[in-house]
Amino acid sequence: MAKRTAKAAERTATLRMRVAAALVVAFMFGLAQSGCAQPRDERPGYRLSGEVSPAHIRDWSFSNEIDEIFIQTTPWYGIPHSATIWCAEVDGQLYIGSYGPGGKKRWEHNVLRNPNAKLRLAGTLYKVTITPIADDSMGTALDAAYAKKYDMAEVFGEDIPEWWYYRVVQRD
Repeated sequence: MAKRTAKAAERTATLRMRVAAALVVAFMFGLAQSGCAQPRDERPGYRLSGEVSPAHIRDWSFSNEIDEIFIQTTPWYGIPHSATIWCAEVDGQLYIGSYGPGGKKRWEHNVLRNPNAKLRLAGTLYKVTITPIADDSMGTALDAAYAKKYDMAEVFGEDIPEWWYYRVVQRD
């Protein structure tokens, strides 16, 4: 009788653990899918909301009027990660940048692993591929474009950090 009671108690405990784990997974999945946690300022978010642009953008100069945009990347664990970033346009092409004394940001690690991402500009989503810029002359041009668009001295003072830049190419 004691053996049966111990086995029943073990089965009940196992069942409770499985139910609790399923509830946690369901909650996390629901949170990620709901889009309720959009990025805001420096706080990251999950899935971006908005309509995907049906048009292929050939000239991104309209982005010059937009200070902050949003990027959604896919981490190794599959739940979308989104963040607020800055962008600049050079010769009709769109570029995004990042800086930081702590090294690369999470979204950067994600695009280095999987370059497919989404950007949201002015409420519209764009499916894009992100690639790092390794050309020093392009980096200099992007430093100038960022300095023209954003008042770096006002934001950072005299210690303007090193920036890493990425080219954005829209996917169909």
